[in-house]
Amino acid sequence: MIAEFVLIVSMSAIPTDLKYVGNFVDCKSAQEYLRLNLPDVKESRCLLQKYMYLPDNFKKRIITIDDGCKLRRECNEQRK
Repeated sequence: MIAEFVLIVSMSAIPTDLKYVGNFVDCKSAQEYLRLNLPDVKESRCLLQKYMYLPDNFKKRIITIDDGCKLRRECNEQRK
């Protein structure tokens, strides 16, 4: 599975206060996760990871939605 899309969100009205949520296979899945889990988000962005700056110590958190919106989370591409 290639999870190349990154979801970042802001819970406040300050657009520079963005937090990493996870990596998704597409933005549609990211928006569905957002709708189900973070309904109070003020702003969100779904970006292709290769166009973002990520620090060297970045730990990828892969989130997939399948089987009727059951969520499966993986960190560093290993199942928890």
